[in-house]
Amino acid sequence: MTSVAVIIATYRRPGDVARCLDALSALTVAPDELVVVDASPDTETRELVASRPGVRYLRNEAGMGTLPTSRAIGIRGTTSDVVAFLDDDSNVRPTWLVNLRAPYDDPHVGAVGGRVINSPEEVAAADPTQIGRLLPDGRLTGNFAADPGGVVDVDHLLGANMSYRRTALESIGGIAEIYPGTSAREDSNLGLRMNRAGWRVVFAPEAVVDHDAGEYAKGKRFDRRYQYYTQRNHMVLLGRVFGLGSSYVRRYPLVVAREAAGRLRSHPDDGAARRSPYRRFRDLAAGATRAGADLAGLVAGTGAAIGLRLRLGGVPKPARRTVSDAR
Repeated sequence: MTSVAVIIATYRRPGDVARCLDALSALTVAPDELVVVDASPDTETRELVASRPGVRYLRNEAGMGTLPTSRAIGIRGTTSDVVAFLDDDSNVRPTWLVNLRAPYDDPHVGAVGGRVINSPEEVAAADPTQIGRLLPDGRLTGNFAADPGGVVDVDHLLGANMSYRRTALESIGGIAEIYPGTSAREDSNLGLRMNRAGWRVVFAPEAVVDHDAGEYAKGKRFDRRYQYYTQRNHMVLLGRVFGLGSSYVRRYPLVVAREAAGRLRSHPDDGAARRSPYRRFRDLAAGATRAGADLAGLVAGTGAAIGLRLRLGGVPKPARRTVSDAR
Protein backbone atom coordinates (compact mmCIF):
# COMPACT_ATOMS: atom_id res chain seq x y z
CA MET A 1 0.00 0.00 0.00
CA THR A 2 1.14 3.54 -0.77
CA SER A 3 2.78 5.10 2.29
CA VAL A 4 2.03 8.73 3.16
CA ALA A 5 3.96 11.33 5.15
CA VAL A 6 1.96 14.31 6.42
CA ILE A 7 3.95 17.54 6.67
CA ILE A 8 2.70 20.61 8.56
CA ALA A 9 4.68 23.82 8.09
CA THR A 10 4.17 26.49 10.74
CA TYR A 11 5.33 29.84 12.07
CA ARG A 12 4.27 31.07 15.53
CA ARG A 13 0.85 29.39 15.61
CA PRO A 14 1.05 26.64 18.25
CA GLY A 15 -2.69 26.82 18.92
CA ASP A 16 -3.46 26.10 15.27
CA VAL A 17 -0.92 23.28 15.22
CA ALA A 18 -2.56 21.72 18.29
CA ARG A 19 -5.98 21.73 16.61
CA CYS A 20 -4.50 20.36 13.39
CA LEU A 21 -2.85 17.49 15.27
CA ASP A 22 -6.06 16.80 17.20
CA ALA A 23 -7.93 16.38 13.91
CA LEU A 24 -5.22 14.12 12.50
CA SER A 25 -5.42 11.91 15.59
CA ALA A 26 -9.05 11.15 14.70
CA LEU A 27 -8.29 9.83 11.19
CA THR A 28 -9.74 6.43 10.31
CA VAL A 29 -6.28 5.51 8.96
CA ALA A 30 -3.14 7.07 10.43
CA PRO A 31 -0.34 8.44 8.22
CA ASP A 32 2.93 6.52 8.07
CA GLU A 33 4.86 9.64 9.11
CA LEU A 34 3.71 12.88 10.73
CA VAL A 35 6.09 15.84 10.81
CA VAL A 36 5.83 19.46 11.97
CA VAL A 37 8.36 21.84 10.40
CA ASP A 38 8.69 24.93 12.58
CA ALA A 39 10.22 28.27 11.59
CA SER A 40 9.18 30.06 14.81
CA PRO A 41 11.69 32.06 16.87
CA ASP A 42 10.34 30.61 20.13
CA THR A 43 9.99 27.09 21.59
CA GLU A 44 6.21 26.84 22.02
CA THR A 45 5.63 24.65 18.98
CA ARG A 46 8.64 22.46 19.79
CA GLU A 47 7.25 21.86 23.28
CA LEU A 48 3.79 21.11 21.88
CA VAL A 49 5.13 18.52 19.42
CA ALA A 50 7.22 16.90 22.16
CA SER A 51 3.99 16.20 24.05
CA ARG A 52 2.41 14.39 21.07
CA PRO A 53 3.49 10.76 20.59
CA GLY A 54 4.24 9.81 17.01
CA VAL A 55 4.82 13.38 15.81
CA ARG A 56 8.32 14.45 14.76
CA TYR A 57 9.68 17.98 15.00
CA LEU A 58 11.91 19.48 12.31
CA ARG A 59 13.45 22.93 12.46
CA ASN A 60 13.55 25.61 9.74
CA GLU A 61 16.19 28.13 10.78
CA ALA A 62 15.33 30.46 7.89
CA GLY A 63 12.43 31.92 9.88
CA MET A 64 9.42 33.93 8.77
CA GLY A 65 8.23 33.96 5.16
CA THR A 66 9.96 30.72 4.12
CA LEU A 67 7.05 28.30 3.68
CA PRO A 68 8.56 26.61 0.59
CA THR A 69 11.77 26.00 2.57
CA SER A 70 9.78 24.39 5.39
CA ARG A 71 8.07 22.09 2.92
CA ALA A 72 11.39 21.16 1.33
CA ILE A 73 12.78 20.32 4.79
CA GLY A 74 9.76 18.11 5.38
CA ILE A 75 10.32 16.25 2.12
CA ARG A 76 13.98 15.63 2.95
CA GLY A 77 13.09 14.51 6.46
CA THR A 78 10.62 11.80 5.36
CA THR A 79 10.76 8.66 3.22
CA SER A 80 7.13 7.76 2.41
CA ASP A 81 5.89 7.25 -1.16
CA VAL A 82 3.64 10.32 -0.94
CA VAL A 83 4.17 13.63 0.84
CA ALA A 84 0.96 15.38 1.91
CA PHE A 85 1.02 19.03 2.94
CA LEU A 86 -1.39 20.71 5.34
CA ASP A 87 -1.47 24.30 6.50
CA ASP A 88 -1.28 24.56 10.28
CA ASP A 89 -4.83 25.99 10.27
CA SER A 90 -6.26 23.06 8.26
CA ASN A 91 -8.32 20.49 10.17
CA VAL A 92 -8.80 17.19 8.36
CA ARG A 93 -12.01 15.19 8.45
CA PRO A 94 -11.77 11.53 9.57
CA THR A 95 -11.69 9.95 6.08
CA TRP A 96 -9.33 12.55 4.60
CA LEU A 97 -6.29 10.30 4.25
CA VAL A 98 -8.17 7.32 2.81
CA ASN A 99 -9.64 9.50 0.08
CA LEU A 100 -6.42 11.41 -0.58
CA ARG A 101 -4.42 8.21 -1.03
CA ALA A 102 -6.86 6.28 -3.24
CA PRO A 103 -6.09 8.07 -6.57
CA TYR A 104 -2.43 7.06 -6.28
CA ASP A 105 -3.46 3.53 -7.29
CA ASP A 106 -3.19 4.98 -10.80
CA PRO A 107 0.56 5.14 -11.55
CA HIS A 108 -0.02 8.13 -13.85
CA VAL A 109 -1.20 10.28 -10.91
CA GLY A 110 1.55 12.50 -9.56
CA ALA A 111 -0.47 14.82 -7.31
CA VAL A 112 -3.74 14.75 -5.39
CA GLY A 113 -5.51 17.60 -3.63
CA GLY A 114 -8.81 17.87 -1.82
CA ARG A 115 -11.52 20.27 -0.78
CA VAL A 116 -10.68 23.23 1.47
CA ILE A 117 -13.75 24.61 3.19
CA ASN A 118 -13.66 28.04 4.79
CA SER A 119 -17.42 28.63 5.11
CA PRO A 120 -20.81 27.34 3.89
CA GLU A 121 -21.13 30.50 1.79
CA GLU A 122 -17.91 29.66 -0.04
CA VAL A 123 -19.15 26.14 -0.77
CA ALA A 124 -22.40 27.50 -2.20
CA ALA A 125 -20.56 29.96 -4.44
CA ALA A 126 -17.87 27.57 -5.72
CA ASP A 127 -18.13 26.43 -9.35
CA PRO A 128 -17.51 22.65 -9.61
CA THR A 129 -16.72 22.96 -13.33
CA GLN A 130 -13.85 25.42 -12.80
CA ILE A 131 -11.69 23.88 -10.07
CA GLY A 132 -7.97 24.64 -10.18
CA ARG A 133 -7.81 25.80 -13.79
CA LEU A 134 -5.20 27.84 -15.67
CA LEU A 135 -7.08 30.18 -18.00
CA PRO A 136 -5.77 31.37 -21.40
CA ASP A 137 -5.19 34.88 -20.00
CA GLY A 138 -2.93 33.56 -17.25
CA ARG A 139 -5.40 33.70 -14.39
CA LEU A 140 -5.85 30.76 -12.04
CA THR A 141 -9.24 29.63 -10.78
CA GLY A 142 -9.75 28.37 -7.26
CA ASN A 143 -13.13 26.86 -6.34
CA PHE A 144 -11.38 24.35 -4.07
CA ALA A 145 -14.45 24.20 -1.84
CA ALA A 146 -16.55 22.79 -4.69
CA ASP A 147 -17.72 19.18 -4.96
CA PRO A 148 -17.62 17.95 -8.57
CA GLY A 149 -19.08 14.59 -7.54
CA GLY A 150 -15.92 12.58 -8.14
CA VAL A 151 -12.20 12.76 -8.82
CA VAL A 152 -11.37 15.25 -11.60
CA ASP A 153 -8.19 16.39 -13.33
CA VAL A 154 -7.01 19.94 -12.54
CA ASP A 155 -4.09 22.21 -13.40
CA HIS A 156 -2.98 23.19 -9.90
CA LEU A 157 -3.72 22.58 -6.22
CA LEU A 158 -4.12 24.59 -3.02
CA GLY A 159 -1.36 24.37 -0.43
CA ALA A 160 -3.74 23.94 2.50
CA ASN A 161 -4.57 20.41 1.25
CA MET A 162 -2.28 18.92 -1.37
CA SER A 163 -0.05 15.88 -1.85
CA TYR A 164 2.58 14.63 -4.28
CA ARG A 165 4.11 11.32 -5.26
CA ARG A 166 7.72 11.51 -4.13
CA THR A 167 9.14 10.17 -7.38
CA ALA A 168 7.06 12.70 -9.33
CA LEU A 169 8.39 15.55 -7.20
CA GLU A 170 11.93 14.35 -7.74
CA SER A 171 11.37 14.10 -11.49
CA ILE A 172 10.49 17.82 -11.74
CA GLY A 173 13.28 18.99 -9.46
CA GLY A 174 11.35 19.41 -6.21
CA ILE A 175 9.97 22.58 -4.66
CA ALA A 176 10.90 25.92 -6.21
CA GLU A 177 11.99 28.25 -3.39
CA ILE A 178 11.47 31.44 -5.42
CA TYR A 179 8.24 32.80 -3.91
CA PRO A 180 8.98 35.26 -1.07
CA GLY A 181 6.70 37.29 1.17
CA THR A 182 3.41 35.45 1.63
CA SER A 183 4.76 32.55 -0.49
CA ALA A 184 1.76 32.96 -2.79
CA ARG A 185 1.81 30.68 -5.86
CA GLU A 186 4.45 28.24 -4.62
CA ASP A 187 1.69 25.62 -4.38
CA SER A 188 0.38 26.35 -7.88
CA ASN A 189 3.94 26.08 -9.22
CA LEU A 190 4.13 22.40 -8.34
CA GLY A 191 0.86 21.44 -10.01
CA LEU A 192 1.61 23.32 -13.22
CA ARG A 193 5.06 21.76 -13.46
CA MET A 194 3.63 18.30 -12.80
CA ASN A 195 1.18 18.75 -15.66
CA ARG A 196 3.92 19.91 -18.01
CA ALA A 197 5.94 16.82 -17.14
CA GLY A 198 3.03 14.54 -18.06
CA TRP A 199 1.77 13.58 -14.61
CA ARG A 200 -1.92 13.67 -13.77
CA VAL A 201 -2.87 16.24 -11.13
CA VAL A 202 -6.25 15.38 -9.63
CA PHE A 203 -8.78 16.79 -7.17
CA ALA A 204 -10.42 14.29 -4.79
CA PRO A 205 -13.49 16.00 -3.29
CA GLU A 206 -13.92 13.49 -0.48
CA ALA A 207 -10.50 14.40 0.95
CA VAL A 208 -11.83 17.34 2.95
CA VAL A 209 -10.22 19.80 5.34
CA ASP A 210 -11.92 22.59 7.23
CA HIS A 211 -9.78 25.69 7.00
CA ASP A 212 -9.81 28.07 9.96
CA ALA A 213 -7.80 30.73 8.14
CA GLY A 214 -5.35 32.46 10.46
CA GLU A 215 -3.56 35.77 10.02
CA TYR A 216 -0.25 36.01 8.23
CA ALA A 217 2.92 36.72 10.17
CA LYS A 218 2.82 40.27 8.81
CA GLY A 219 -0.59 41.83 8.27
CA LYS A 220 -3.95 40.24 7.57
CA ARG A 221 -5.10 38.07 4.72
CA PHE A 222 -5.98 39.98 1.57
CA ASP A 223 -4.38 43.24 2.76
CA ARG A 224 -2.19 45.36 0.47
CA ARG A 225 0.90 43.30 1.24
CA TYR A 226 -0.98 40.15 0.31
CA GLN A 227 -2.14 41.74 -2.96
CA TYR A 228 1.37 42.89 -3.81
CA TYR A 229 2.95 39.47 -3.32
CA THR A 230 0.11 37.69 -5.10
CA GLN A 231 0.71 39.73 -8.26
CA ARG A 232 4.49 39.64 -7.92
CA ASN A 233 4.64 35.90 -7.43
CA HIS A 234 2.03 35.25 -10.12
CA MET A 235 4.25 36.88 -12.73
CA VAL A 236 7.20 34.84 -11.46
CA LEU A 237 5.05 31.70 -11.72
CA LEU A 238 4.01 32.34 -15.32
CA GLY A 239 7.47 33.41 -16.42
CA ARG A 240 9.28 30.54 -14.74
CA VAL A 241 6.89 27.73 -15.68
CA PHE A 242 5.99 28.80 -19.23
CA GLY A 243 8.68 31.30 -20.27
CA LEU A 244 8.77 35.07 -20.60
CA GLY A 245 7.60 34.86 -24.20
CA SER A 246 4.52 32.77 -23.45
CA SER A 247 0.99 33.98 -24.19
CA TYR A 248 0.23 33.82 -20.46
CA VAL A 249 2.96 36.36 -19.67
CA ARG A 250 1.77 38.62 -22.48
CA ARG A 251 -1.91 38.52 -21.54
CA TYR A 252 -1.86 38.56 -17.75
CA PRO A 253 -0.64 42.19 -17.33
CA LEU A 254 -3.68 43.33 -19.33
CA VAL A 255 -5.94 41.51 -16.86
CA VAL A 256 -4.29 43.24 -13.90
CA ALA A 257 -4.45 46.64 -15.60
CA ARG A 258 -8.18 46.26 -16.29
CA GLU A 259 -8.85 45.20 -12.72
CA ALA A 260 -6.80 48.12 -11.38
CA ALA A 261 -8.76 50.55 -13.55
CA GLY A 262 -12.00 49.07 -12.26
CA ARG A 263 -10.97 49.76 -8.67
CA LEU A 264 -10.73 53.46 -9.48
CA ARG A 265 -14.18 53.81 -10.99
CA SER A 266 -17.33 54.86 -9.15
CA HIS A 267 -20.60 53.63 -10.56
CA PRO A 268 -23.85 55.51 -9.88
CA ASP A 269 -25.68 52.25 -9.37
CA ASP A 270 -23.42 51.19 -6.51
CA GLY A 271 -24.68 53.99 -4.27
CA ALA A 272 -21.72 56.31 -4.86
CA ALA A 273 -23.98 59.28 -5.61
CA ARG A 274 -25.69 58.93 -2.22
CA ARG A 275 -22.45 58.77 -0.21
CA SER A 276 -20.96 61.81 1.48
CA PRO A 277 -17.97 63.53 -0.17
CA TYR A 278 -15.74 62.20 2.63
CA ARG A 279 -16.96 58.64 2.09
CA ARG A 280 -16.48 58.91 -1.68
CA PHE A 281 -12.95 60.22 -1.17
CA ARG A 282 -12.15 57.46 1.30
CA ASP A 283 -13.47 54.78 -1.06
CA LEU A 284 -11.54 56.25 -3.97
CA ALA A 285 -8.36 56.33 -1.89
CA ALA A 286 -8.87 52.71 -0.84
CA GLY A 287 -9.39 51.69 -4.45
CA ALA A 288 -6.28 53.59 -5.48
CA THR A 289 -4.10 51.87 -2.88
CA ARG A 290 -5.43 48.44 -3.89
CA ALA A 291 -4.79 49.24 -7.55
CA GLY A 292 -1.33 50.51 -6.64
CA ALA A 293 -0.49 47.30 -4.77
CA ASP A 294 -1.58 45.21 -7.76
CA LEU A 295 0.40 47.24 -10.28
CA ALA A 296 3.49 47.46 -8.08
CA GLY A 297 3.41 43.69 -7.63
CA LEU A 298 3.03 43.20 -11.37
CA VAL A 299 6.06 45.38 -12.11
CA ALA A 300 8.15 43.77 -9.38
CA GLY A 301 7.17 40.30 -10.54
CA THR A 302 8.13 41.05 -14.11
CA GLY A 303 11.53 42.23 -12.94
CA ALA A 304 11.94 39.18 -10.71
CA ALA A 305 11.01 36.83 -13.57
CA ILE A 306 13.59 38.48 -15.82
CA GLY A 307 16.18 38.24 -13.04
CA LEU A 308 15.49 34.53 -12.59
CA ARG A 309 15.80 34.02 -16.33
CA LEU A 310 19.23 35.66 -16.30
CA ARG A 311 20.38 33.84 -13.16
CA LEU A 312 18.93 30.37 -13.71
CA GLY A 313 18.55 30.22 -17.47
CA GLY A 314 15.45 29.46 -19.49
CA VAL A 315 12.41 27.46 -18.47
CA PRO A 316 13.56 24.02 -17.29
CA LYS A 317 12.54 21.40 -19.82
CA PRO A 318 10.17 19.04 -18.01
CA ALA A 319 11.37 15.47 -17.73
CA ARG A 320 8.61 13.32 -19.18
CA ARG A 321 7.24 10.79 -16.74
CA THR A 322 7.34 7.05 -17.20
CA VAL A 323 5.35 4.40 -15.37
CA SER A 324 8.56 3.29 -13.67
CA ASP A 325 8.77 6.73 -12.03
CA ALA A 326 5.71 5.86 -9.96
CA ARG A 327 7.31 2.81 -8.41
